[in-house]
Formats: sequence, C-alpha cells, structure tokens
Amino acid sequence: MKKIHIIILISVLFGGTAYMSLSSQNTAVEETPVLTAPSMLPDFTLNGINGKSNSIHQLASNKPTIFIYFSSTCHLCQDELGAISKRINEFKDYNMILTTVQPIEEMIGFVNSLGIKDKPYVHFLLDSEMEVASFYQIKSVPSIYCYNSEKKLVAEYVGITDIDLLLNNLSQGK
Repeated sequence: MKKIHIIILISVLFGGTAYMSLSSQNTAVEETPVLTAPSMLPDFTLNGINGKSNSIHQLASNKPTIFIYFSSTCHLCQDELGAISKRINEFKDYNMILTTVQPIEEMIGFVNSLGIKDKPYVHFLLDSEMEVASFYQIKSVPSIYCYNSEKKLVAEYVGITDIDLLLNNLSQGK
C-alpha cells in the first residue's frame, strides 16, 4: 500500500512539474506582443490644426516618434492625453504626432485644454479623408504607435497605456 502511495505522489510531482514548465513557456510567449500595425511610419500629408499641410515623415524627422490616433470625445483618449500632457516635458526628445478624424471645430477646445499644442515637438493633424484610419485599420481609440528614429515600429497599444512604458519604448528607439 505504501508503494502505491509513493508511486502516486511521485507521479503527481512529476506531472505538476511538467505542467508548470509548459505553463511558464506559454506565458513567456504570450508576454511578447505581436505587432500588427504597418512596420513603417506612413508618410501621409495632412492638415494641422493651424490649417498648414504637414508630412508625417517631415514632422517625425529622425527622432523616435509616438503616433497617437485619438478622438476628443473618447473618455479613454481624454484620460490618456491628459496623463501625457501632465508629463509632456519628458517627451521633449521625441516627436509626438496626434491625429484624429474629427473636424477641427469639434476638437479645438479639447486640444487647447491639454495645454501642449504650442510645444515644438507636438503636432496635431486632421485625417479628414480617413486615409490614416484606413491605413492602420483603426478599430478603437486611442491607438498608440511608437517608432524608432528610422521610422520602424517598435510597439503598439490600444487603450490607456502606462506613460513610463511609452517613454521606455521611445528611449530605446534612438
């Protein structure tokens, strides 16, 4: 009888160890995000909130760039951009391109309330023809994309994202 108990105990221990080993391997794979957005920053020319035409590539120049597709009426966008605006000076070594499909009349109050539109590294663009939304296949906002200095995608997020995580991705993209 003791032999049977020992055999069962050893079997359970080996089985549990094997399960934990396989489980931790699957977790490691799941933690690595799969990038589904286009691998390069697109070069659309869109109007800024000042009415001036801007090339996304020219605005990004050769710096790591955070590209955010947002809606001023979306509470998640309001929270995310509000959090970014509180720490805006930490983004000074990067470029920030914020794009929306909304008409300027609908978003100008929101943009002004953020208090960041006059920063030289912050650019608000209007996607009035939905070219960028179609290119990225935007399904939810905020959609956030981090690009390195060579305009290659390094990270993408949908929804509220930790500011330190965004800054870390940008700092690695120099």
